[in-house]
Amino acid sequence: MLVTNDQVAFEKYHLYPSVGLLNDPNGLVYFKGQYHVFYQWNPHACDHTYKVWGHFVSDDLKTWRRVETSLEPSLENLDSAGIYSGAAFVHNDRLYVFYTGNVRDSAGHSVKSSQMWAVSDDGIHFEKLGELLPHPEGFTKNVRDPMVWQGKNGHYFLILGAQHDDNVGDIIVYESTDFNHWHYRGSILGDQLLDVRGYMLECPGFIEVDGKQILMFSPQGLAPDAKNHRYENIHNTGYVIGEFNETTAQFDVSTEFLEVDKGLEFYAPQTLIAPDGRRIMWGWAGMMTPEREELVPTIAKQQWVHVLSLPRELHVDVDNRLVQKPITEILNPKVLKDFTHVDTGQYIIETVDDWRIQFGEHTTLERQGDTVIVTRRQWESDEIEQRQITGHVNNLILIVDIDVIEVYTDDGLSVMTFRWF
Repeated sequence: MLVTNDQVAFEKYHLYPSVGLLNDPNGLVYFKGQYHVFYQWNPHACDHTYKVWGHFVSDDLKTWRRVETSLEPSLENLDSAGIYSGAAFVHNDRLYVFYTGNVRDSAGHSVKSSQMWAVSDDGIHFEKLGELLPHPEGFTKNVRDPMVWQGKNGHYFLILGAQHDDNVGDIIVYESTDFNHWHYRGSILGDQLLDVRGYMLECPGFIEVDGKQILMFSPQGLAPDAKNHRYENIHNTGYVIGEFNETTAQFDVSTEFLEVDKGLEFYAPQTLIAPDGRRIMWGWAGMMTPEREELVPTIAKQQWVHVLSLPRELHVDVDNRLVQKPITEILNPKVLKDFTHVDTGQYIIETVDDWRIQFGEHTTLERQGDTVIVTRRQWESDEIEQRQITGHVNNLILIVDIDVIEVYTDDGLSVMTFRWF
């Protein structure tokens, strides 16, 4: 089993909740000989009204065990309505996690966000350290999803997804010389990327891959661009490559904004660095409209909803484009020869010919020339939606799980993640 101490096995390759709702991966880290994947979790219902940090631990990236909930709401007027997304950072051999605390009013409306932190010596038990910094002026309550790194100058930097008072998205940055006191430096983007700000930028991540600096984030409110097959989901996740200037605290962008995954559900990725230096990423395979989410078949059948993506090793090619492949620890594909009936499993599709695979009654995956297209009849509306990737498609990796599929092109430049039922 993937999750060795579960009584259920809802998926074969993907991490899932035992009950309730799972969303963003949080606090991904390798700490004291173990891999830790925290995640947003509502253990009480299949909705977003309450959040804790659930927790998986692995010794080898192949099998995982579910450990006790790491962080739960407990602080009045700070995190009493939920422990929302954040990240992890190892400092002086201790594991620090940074998260956003949520507060709701008596009617259940979110009214306040606070940036919080906690610390652990074993990676399992955490002591909350309280509020990290005051709410910045000029922004709505929608400031969240902290992420921390140490710069080349030895200083620490913290970024947050944010929404200006005029409802424009941004990423703001703080700086610290002592890991305790944080100084606001403003927008990390300045006047760049104004066309992909939307009304909110969520889940920012600053990472280095193959010597290149990457800024990932998830805009909300981008208009769909059907002509160029971009931004077609309710919310989207993408990246730019550039260089972070530690003096100005701005990220100088040198590439266009490209989506990380071209499927139907991928959102809010985070990464960790493995002991051998690999940068490994997980995302949430569950971003969808509330109407669609309420009717995901696993809710009525088993009272759970959503999964994390497969862990993916990241690289950057010579043209400054992100390359993604499933990590070798979990990959064991066989060549697919019969396209008429494809069961749960891992496959290599090696052919120059067109082909078509039917998954259940509502989903197809097919090749037409140099394009691979997924077509899905949506379960809540009967609407037909399509997503596609174009490129090197003569040698694909196809991973079919019980209700989630991932497709990787041979060069790793295009990936599609989508649920199927």
